[in-house]
Amino acid sequence: MALLAILHPDVRAAARLSDALGDVHDILLHRSWESLEKTLGAEAIDACLIDADHPDRDGAARRLMQLRKQFPGLALVACVDHEQAAHYFGLGSLGVDGFLVSGSQTVKLRADLDIALSTARGQQIGRHLTTRMPDPGPAALAWAVEHAGPDASVERFSAALGHSPRSLGDALRAVGLPSPSRVLLWGRLLLAGARLGTDRRTVEDVALSLGYSASTSLARAMKRHTGLTPAEVSRQGGMNAVREAFLSTNPRDGDGPRHPRHRATQVATLVWSLALGGCATLGFGGAVVDRHSIEQVLASPPIDQIHVGIFAIDARTGRTLYAHNAKRKFVPASNQKLLVTATALSLLGPGYRFRTEVWATGSADGSYLEGDLVVVASGDPSMSSRYWESGTAALDAIADSLLQAGVEYVAGSTFIDVSAWDSTTVGPTWEVEDLRYAYGSTGGAFAIDEGEVEVIVTAGPAVGSPATIGWSPLGTEDFVRSRIRTSPPDSSTRVVPGYLPESRQLVLEGTIEWGTVDTMTFAMRDPVRQAAAALSRSIERAGIEMEGGWEIKWTKGERVGRGCLSGAVHECASSALLTVFESPPLSELIAGILKPSQNWMTEQLVRALGARYGAEGSWSEGVGVVEAYLVNEVGVDSLDISLRDGSGLSAYNLVTPRALVRILQEMHSGPYAAEYRSALAEPGEEGSTLEGRLLELEGRLFAKTGTISNVNSLSGYLVRDDGQEVIFSILTNGSGLPSSRVREAIHKIVRALAR
Repeated sequence: MALLAILHPDVRAAARLSDALGDVHDILLHRSWESLEKTLGAEAIDACLIDADHPDRDGAARRLMQLRKQFPGLALVACVDHEQAAHYFGLGSLGVDGFLVSGSQTVKLRADLDIALSTARGQQIGRHLTTRMPDPGPAALAWAVEHAGPDASVERFSAALGHSPRSLGDALRAVGLPSPSRVLLWGRLLLAGARLGTDRRTVEDVALSLGYSASTSLARAMKRHTGLTPAEVSRQGGMNAVREAFLSTNPRDGDGPRHPRHRATQVATLVWSLALGGCATLGFGGAVVDRHSIEQVLASPPIDQIHVGIFAIDARTGRTLYAHNAKRKFVPASNQKLLVTATALSLLGPGYRFRTEVWATGSADGSYLEGDLVVVASGDPSMSSRYWESGTAALDAIADSLLQAGVEYVAGSTFIDVSAWDSTTVGPTWEVEDLRYAYGSTGGAFAIDEGEVEVIVTAGPAVGSPATIGWSPLGTEDFVRSRIRTSPPDSSTRVVPGYLPESRQLVLEGTIEWGTVDTMTFAMRDPVRQAAAALSRSIERAGIEMEGGWEIKWTKGERVGRGCLSGAVHECASSALLTVFESPPLSELIAGILKPSQNWMTEQLVRALGARYGAEGSWSEGVGVVEAYLVNEVGVDSLDISLRDGSGLSAYNLVTPRALVRILQEMHSGPYAAEYRSALAEPGEEGSTLEGRLLELEGRLFAKTGTISNVNSLSGYLVRDDGQEVIFSILTNGSGLPSSRVREAIHKIVRALAR
């Protein structure tokens, strides 16, 4: 635990900070500058959290400047008002190491404090080395500590110090330091030392905070590069022990620390031997990537004309193996589904099931219900042939369970309560043309068959005669209208759907070849109404008599049955739960999304997240839940993602390769790693989007594909030839090429990563 001094005269604000940070740090509360300064003179404080308005903003700035001069190794964090946060950033010029914004969630406060402590510790390292090592050594190690973690790449490192990766490597060797990638490793282990020593955090916590997949990974890295175990580091001074091990002047044998000049000589020898051997590979921590082959793909026409982003890391250590435009934003296509499914699995858990509840309102006399049925829907995405014989079969199961509950006659009506969701059925940034077809199907809180309608078209008896049609699911009797005519033999069949919102009908126009029968699938466009009508038919087929009809309740607070209101049926005194229909577990639903890249189910999941964790089941609320989780909990940079839908159908979505890798890394090290990996597509897997791709990597590649116009992507987990695992993301935009041509280039990059 770090020892924190909090200066905040507002008792309530100080209490909130104490509650948020007190279980992971030691807290000393102060209400005056005088009390704080007395404590600083007597205690070894690690960080001060200062109210930036006490006694006023100018006064706080002067005091902060004095503290920085008097206690240069102290982490200074400004606590600012969330409503005026932008006005405080000038405090950074005074040497403030970070900001805590009032109103932030506990996880965000802790993460921001970690960043501030890392900044202070980086500066401490830099100051300590100023007299022991020429530039750019102190600045390099300071930056490596400050930015330690999975996102610290050689490219970012070099740019921050005003170098290219090659020139930075030369500059570091000139002052006796190893390669930039090794210095980044040193920074990670130095910060680990501080957290193990001063902060007294567990090895597991420190490992995860720095991007290691397990505590054993951190322990191995610490022992190999410093000669110390995490426990020894904790006992022997934390960061100082690690620093002295790195800068030891006594070379050792084996894998322990060596003199930095000795390390530099090793690096130079390795580079020279690679040059002599003509080998175009580069290794990071034991893993070796065929950079030359990847760069050949990127430089070859016509791929050299398109935008490509690549990021690959070692799954065990988090070290960057290859990066190309890793921090640039791309339209991800269906790689967007990774963001939604990772959030849903993490928040809800693999065993979560959607529930469709049927309530009775009124009074029952045996099998006679003097009242109404209320179906409380939750957006269950499983009512389709993917998990049942059909969507209609799922509704039949609900009706049969009502009969088993003893209901045979209902004097009232069936109300479909979908008030937990808004009534929007179309993604806000989808293209109009996408709305005709199955991949652009739309949903709602009560919908079946993945928002699709299957139409069987039979040619008429003569050329020019009308075709006959049938469709499933059968909801309202007049839902599908046909204007299809029979065309001559050997002509083409072409049917175009159009939805008429004023009549709520799907109109089919076109021709079908004489003598043929064709089955076609289109977007339903009226999913809730058609599902409600289909349920009414199922109830009737089950033998339950219903005096009234069916009615959809779109908003909360509407009357549903005897004295009950939509959105609150479970609170109604005259209601009783008759039956519950549950979906398969979420782990199976996510596999049903990721393996075949199912759009409709993903959008249902987004809006369900909005209903559970936001204000309502809408795209805006659901997207907000996903973004908040990924930024606040996973640690994705908020500028690295911009979401508009869940499926990736929208060309307005933006994400960086490094964000996708960070999300995959989080899932890889989390409690549901096995479930998430098994939900991804695999080469040769029937029904998956990798069924016919990269077959030589069967059993070694677990990934998500992505394809929309001019966009192709592939991200996931890859087991290399040497058994090491890579987490990677490859995004391409603006191709103007057939998808098959871009996929071929992506495959070459994956094969290079696998070697």
